[in-house]
Amino acid sequence: MNLKKILDRQALQLQYVVDQNDKKTAVILSLVKFNEFFDKVTNLVQLAESLERTIAQMKKKGGVVESVQMNKKGGVVESVKKPSSGDMESVIQHYELLNKMLKNMRTYQSTDIIVKRKLMLQNIISTLEKEVHINKTMLGEVKKQTKPAILHNVSESSTNILKVPVIFNKVKKGLLAKPIEGQKPPIIISAPSGSGKSIMATDIVHDEGVRSTFPDGIFWISLGTEPDILAQQIALIRKLEKTIPDISDIEEATKYLHKLCETKSCLIVLDDVCDSQDILAFNITVEHSQLLVTTSENNMLEIIQYFISRVTNHDLTPFTEQQSIDFFMKCAKQDGKTVPVYLADLVNACDCLPLTLKLVANVASNIPTSEWTELVGRLNETDLEFSDRYPQSLMQALHLNIEDLGEPADYYLALGVFADYSRIPKSVILILWRYLYQLTDEEANNFIKELSDRGLLHINHKTLKLHSFQHEYLLSDTSELEKLHTHLLAAYRRLCGQHGWLSGPNDGYFFEYLCMHLHHANRLNELKLLLLDFDWIQKKLNATSIYSLLNDYELLEDEILEAVKKVLYEATSVLNTDKEDLATQLLDRLWGMKELKKNKDIQALLNQAKEVAPNWQWQPHFPDEKQKS
Repeated sequence: MNLKKILDRQALQLQYVVDQNDKKTAVILSLVKFNEFFDKVTNLVQLAESLERTIAQMKKKGGVVESVQMNKKGGVVESVKKPSSGDMESVIQHYELLNKMLKNMRTYQSTDIIVKRKLMLQNIISTLEKEVHINKTMLGEVKKQTKPAILHNVSESSTNILKVPVIFNKVKKGLLAKPIEGQKPPIIISAPSGSGKSIMATDIVHDEGVRSTFPDGIFWISLGTEPDILAQQIALIRKLEKTIPDISDIEEATKYLHKLCETKSCLIVLDDVCDSQDILAFNITVEHSQLLVTTSENNMLEIIQYFISRVTNHDLTPFTEQQSIDFFMKCAKQDGKTVPVYLADLVNACDCLPLTLKLVANVASNIPTSEWTELVGRLNETDLEFSDRYPQSLMQALHLNIEDLGEPADYYLALGVFADYSRIPKSVILILWRYLYQLTDEEANNFIKELSDRGLLHINHKTLKLHSFQHEYLLSDTSELEKLHTHLLAAYRRLCGQHGWLSGPNDGYFFEYLCMHLHHANRLNELKLLLLDFDWIQKKLNATSIYSLLNDYELLEDEILEAVKKVLYEATSVLNTDKEDLATQLLDRLWGMKELKKNKDIQALLNQAKEVAPNWQWQPHFPDEKQKS
């Protein structure tokens, strides 16, 4: 039996009974066709029973108990054999098939048929709903017995900060808990900046039990003050299924993510959330996937509960005075046998915040203990103005550290030029420092390690991450920023060949952010020419995505660029799957625009496209249904 055609409505050859108004009131179905349909439904029920037996056998062989041993204390230890990937794939296929059949049955139920048959179909649908739910639960349990989750964009676990076992265990318990009414509610960790939220979340997702609970992956997304939500959503979708659907806005991406996570067991960590709408964009309240959120906004829970009824919040409080003293002495590399009497004043000036304590301890470790009293006064200085969004003691402690760096402080301040401060490729930093300060790669790497040890940045494999308060400090001196953009462009220009920007390196940053740096360096004419150059558009599209390309056209207000952006947006669904069709799409959509016939920039763009697609012939273009709506 071909299961894909089990509910082929056309094959039923339906005839209708109509009333005097030609309204269909009943269906006439031949006995032969009814018997065929009933046999198919019977086979469907048998398939579900077979699936249940398969799962039971698989659990008996690999997911329950294979052997029993005694541990050292005389207790019983179950030796569990993990199911194979083939077993899990079988469960996935069965689940997807049952789910598809259930949808088809619901569609068939909506047709007008006689009462008895309608009742029969309702009973079948009810049975199928139970089967789908059971198998979805089985799928989640089977996945948990496979290898633990791969960590995506997660920093290394911290070893130098005091643990808060009470909060740690509560959050872990919430992540390991069974779904409530078919959903795993989001968990929020709230605390002021510098309290160690991100570090705690990092330690939690490194926990073996948590990783085993979410075998489809743990995905860390740093948001901050001005995140590109759509870009983050699309990046997550690409990691989950390796393809990009036809998505044009945040709402579509949110719905797609929710649907995608229904059959997955994954954890999404939203770090440093400033806006409740950013949480809603990743709202995946499903049975086996979950959200973990860190935020410094003290009213986040109150706001988010208007949209998501069941949310768990944990407040991470500052250290006690004694905890602060112990932690400070540890970070300052002191044995703790002799504690200065004025240390209580110093830790209170730090607001007992872990990160502030660590930053001040960095400075204290380089001076005699007799001079530590001076740090209290320096923390209370009011010469510099900082944002009210962050604790003043934290910003002042960061300032003390940068001063303590000496001449190399300029190297650190130069990091303010980078666009995405949560993910800066190390190779790009080396390029900038080599150009600006003539640092060798060895010297640069040693300085990066020093910054990491001080807590001034985090190293995540081949990328570096700044906290939002650090990035805001780096942006405070706006007079130097434009120069830094110019310096970075000059450093990259040295790496380009005779074809200029077209021959730049595909290093995960150059094509992504070149246009942004041109804009901030006030090289607007150069930026416009680039956005009207077919070769650049194709290079940028190939190296990034249609969404990243469209973002560049937002940098300038220009009628000609707006026209190009409009046709690129209309071609999104095509270019999402076939980037090499760019020339044809531009020709199809721009060639017939009479208002652009005399524009030399557009004609030059079309001539470049015509060289790439010499066999192209113009045909009238009609907007698709999506564009009409």
